[in-house]
Amino acid sequence: MIQLVADHAGLIGLLFFFGLFLGIAVWAYNPMNKKQLENHKYIPLTEDDA
Repeated sequence: MIQLVADHAGLIGLLFFFGLFLGIAVWAYNPMNKKQLENHKYIPLTEDDA
């Protein structure tokens, strides 16, 4: 079993990160998250008086 995983580690990694990318893309373009993401886009422009 371990040898099978080792033989296909590149493909497994590719599929894992592709799935992760798709999940993030679906989350980012979900209309329910629009207000939250709109607020986050101004974070670099706000001044911190700490």
